[in-house]
Amino acid sequence: MPPSGGAPAPSGRHGRRWLICGLLLAITIISYVDRQAMSLVAPSLIAEFHFSNTEIATIVNAFLISYMLGQLLAGRLIDRIGVRLAFSLLVGAWSLAAALTSLAGGVRSFSMFRSTLGLAEGVNFPGGVKAIAEWFGPQERATAVGVFTSGASIGAIIAPPLFASIIMHWGWRAAFIVTGLPGLVWILVWLKIYPQRINESDSGARMPPSPTPWSSLLRERMVWGVFLARFLEEPVSWFYLTWLPIYMHGYRHASISTIGIALIFPFVALDLGYLAGGWLSSRLIESGWSLDAARKSVMVGGALLMIAGIPAANADTTASFVGLVSVAMLGHGGWGSNIFTLPGDFAPPRSVGSVYGVTAVGGSLGAIIFTQVIGQLTDAQQSFRAVFIIAGILPLAAALVLLVVPGRIRPPETIRETSRTPPHRPGPCAG
Repeated sequence: MPPSGGAPAPSGRHGRRWLICGLLLAITIISYVDRQAMSLVAPSLIAEFHFSNTEIATIVNAFLISYMLGQLLAGRLIDRIGVRLAFSLLVGAWSLAAALTSLAGGVRSFSMFRSTLGLAEGVNFPGGVKAIAEWFGPQERATAVGVFTSGASIGAIIAPPLFASIIMHWGWRAAFIVTGLPGLVWILVWLKIYPQRINESDSGARMPPSPTPWSSLLRERMVWGVFLARFLEEPVSWFYLTWLPIYMHGYRHASISTIGIALIFPFVALDLGYLAGGWLSSRLIESGWSLDAARKSVMVGGALLMIAGIPAANADTTASFVGLVSVAMLGHGGWGSNIFTLPGDFAPPRSVGSVYGVTAVGGSLGAIIFTQVIGQLTDAQQSFRAVFIIAGILPLAAALVLLVVPGRIRPPETIRETSRTPPHRPGPCAG
């Protein structure tokens, strides 16, 4: 029996869940095109408004601070009203904010519009991980998360040549207008496909009556372990996503068109990392590895690959620079598809959004601090060399935290439901 409020999927529950995963992939692509807009128009803004790197960092941090808060609040909202309605409301808000950025004319106005964008875009990953946890079992969950999170790299691949073309023909303001339209179309499809209610027979998940209070989540060792690991590693991904166009244009003197082509390769590598990391941990679990060993092994491997960022700044040619950054991005993809999956692995289904939101604060907080450091350090030194060294070391520290702090990653009963109803231990989602 299909979930009430939605049309039956052509191939039943299996077909519907992969269709939902496809929609999550699509909105992640849209989200990352929207995010990349700022970094890709930055050279034009620097030329027109004479922004310093510190001022660019201020604008980027306006997004990151709101994005941190947005993930925390969206995670709770999703657990309360469901992913269907939460996505619909917040995707509409971020699409409007993206288009309105075309009206900005200084640090303050850019910061205001990017802040609004970040607050609304906070729904994307908590909502996606929540939906995957509801529709996929542990063996397929990392694969599904890898598929939808690969939208981040696909969006980053699409954005450079797209915005380079728009900027050269119509100017930077048109680039922001274009980003506001696809999300509105996506909402119409989402409301048609995603069911208003999910029956246990469809998702396989037994839902407790209410989300776990934040006070209970903050007492959990696994929550803090993921929080700290994301605090250390996630700044690196934001560095590559945000600063590569600025570095290549200002310090390697690459043209906008060259940047548009060259940045395709690191983001293809990131996409491969997301898909391969999710696939590999799923296959390891199927072959008999424990959930804990499979997830951590892939993430440690990803952290080791990210060491390639250290020699990147000293690369003699653009090709060798792009190659080293691509290896680092491959590593981040493998890390990301698994660490994003963890809340769905150890949290009860009804609290996945809240757990993801709490752990995401760690990643956003680290990115905010590192972004400000980048702006001030590069303005002072007129070099990115120290930044690339830090970007190669932080993932190793994150891997060490992951191995020590969370303990053994176990299924949902490790996070306790604390509601007025008798305790209930949900079973794993059926495949």
